[in-house]
Amino acid sequence: MTYQRWLTLLKLCVSVTLVARGWLTWRWDSPIRGLVWQEDWWTGLIHQLTGMTWSDFATASDPWINQGLMVFGLILILGATLPWFVSGKCCPWTRWLLWPMAFLLFLDSLARWVASDFDFGMAIEHALQMITPIALFFATGKNVSLRRWSLLVSIAAAMTFIGHGFYAAGIHPVPLSYQNMTMNILGVTQESAILFLSIVGWLDIVFAIGIFFKPARIVSLIYLVVWGAATASARIVAHFDVSLSGWTLDPWAFETAVRTSHWLLPLLLLLLYRYRLNPKEQA
Repeated sequence: MTYQRWLTLLKLCVSVTLVARGWLTWRWDSPIRGLVWQEDWWTGLIHQLTGMTWSDFATASDPWINQGLMVFGLILILGATLPWFVSGKCCPWTRWLLWPMAFLLFLDSLARWVASDFDFGMAIEHALQMITPIALFFATGKNVSLRRWSLLVSIAAAMTFIGHGFYAAGIHPVPLSYQNMTMNILGVTQESAILFLSIVGWLDIVFAIGIFFKPARIVSLIYLVVWGAATASARIVAHFDVSLSGWTLDPWAFETAVRTSHWLLPLLLLLLYRYRLNPKEQA
């Protein structure tokens, strides 16, 4: 494993994340709509600026919100090309465009946190997705510090798995989607599914913390890679349904793809520790 190959995997992670989130936003809407329709936040300002009632504003704003979300999604999809230019000699300035991409991912995650009634778990669960463009930014450039990169990604990985663990373990109400996926894949009752989720939820939290302790780091990262890939793939497996109309991969293939960072970034951490990569190898 060379640094260039490692960097290619990181670029692929960023591209897949941006394409998947862009498609899901463009094709299947986004909770960002809910940020605009927070009545308690905006009623007074809307009335002061336009004289409109909230009901009138909600009705009038719907078409331009739809258009805005389509543009939002298309920007992310187009942004998926950026990783393949950032380390080139022709236009290295494109590296700075990774920050707007990260902001758009942050905005999407913020909307999901608000929609969850400000659950702590949701506030941190999308950390790996949000930092993928930033991780690439810090892995390129003239003075690359893989030690700082590792710390950034380790913190984000811990946040993602702790957030996921809070829901699975029942610290927050266990989402019905988690229960249904577990029942569909394992063929168990709801009670057994909740028990299984509780066990792996606590494992998520334990191993997320374990990556910061050298004796447990490798084992913890292996768990994050395996379980991150499994939970991402569960979106496809749980919704596999061959019918007369065929098997529809949309949106489940994209729901899986958008979680690529949940296993690939921990894998990149593992590769760093295993091969002791040298940024000076990049040309």
